[in-house]
Amino acid sequence: MKPLYTRKLQRTPRESKRHTPGQANDMNTLLSDGLLRLHRQDLRNFTLTHLVSGLDDEACNECEQRCGASTSLSGYTEWICAQEPRLSLGWDWQLETSMTPRVVRLGLPRTNILLLDGERDPLPWNESLHVLATFIDTFDWNTPAFHAVCQRYSF
Repeated sequence: MKPLYTRKLQRTPRESKRHTPGQANDMNTLLSDGLLRLHRQDLRNFTLTHLVSGLDDEACNECEQRCGASTSLSGYTEWICAQEPRLSLGWDWQLETSMTPRVVRLGLPRTNILLLDGERDPLPWNESLHVLATFIDTFDWNTPAFHAVCQRYSF
């Protein structure tokens, strides 16, 4: 298995505290915690590629026993970045059937990314996940994820 890499974000005394785009791109080092540390503005420089999507097992067995009962459709999706540094972002989704059916993200993502603030300090984990969730909601992941599920489970 290929190790996860993270950016080494060390400053020399002469370096400005301001981040310049691409400044840390060449400084990937393996850290023992496996987290990839990057600035939130760096997210827009990465192209995410769909890796896999699937359905969750039905959690409610009694739902199957009631004729005409509604059911829910939910699952997971995983996206990766093909370029260095390798990042991975996964989250759960659910098919909403109110008005127009659509796939929506559920909860916070699972990832190897820890975002940094403007001073290059790590954000608290939960805050980092919320920023990543907002990032996820900015691109069309819904269509490719749902199409992948339809292809995977078609007979």
